[in-house]
Amino acid sequence: MPLEYKKFRVRTSIKSFRDLDVYKNTTMLSADIFRLKLPEKYRKSEKIKKELDILYDLSKNVTRLIAESYGEKFTDLKSSLGKLEMAAQICNLAISKLDFLTIVIDEPEFRGLLLGILNKYPPNKLKILNLKKAWDRVWGANQKSAPMRFEKKQ
Repeated sequence: MPLEYKKFRVRTSIKSFRDLDVYKNTTMLSADIFRLKLPEKYRKSEKIKKELDILYDLSKNVTRLIAESYGEKFTDLKSSLGKLEMAAQICNLAISKLDFLTIVIDEPEFRGLLLGILNKYPPNKLKILNLKKAWDRVWGANQKSAPMRFEKKQ
């Protein structure tokens, strides 16, 4: 069976968390969520406003955790991987919140916007988990095979 290289692409080097595709994608999703304008008939509903505020917070936390994880991957890999896991869990919470809002709000245009955002979250959650696995495979193997030893100089 021949190998297929059609999906292979050369990536540029990653110099900061801003270069990570998963960070860029989740930031765009968060911005899309912040651009949502409640339909007129729902603007007075405190319950729906509260649900939307929770969704805002969830979307911000995903990007924050990815950035923090990138910063900690060399100093505290376990914490870094834990933050990526938490970011994936928060994606699940955002998905459930988006599901809830699509059911509660019956405006077709707003529902279409919510569904558009909702369809983008699962692939990003998968990318976060793949990043976690990659970092564990690359950086975790290095830490396990070559423990750092500090010796006093005399």
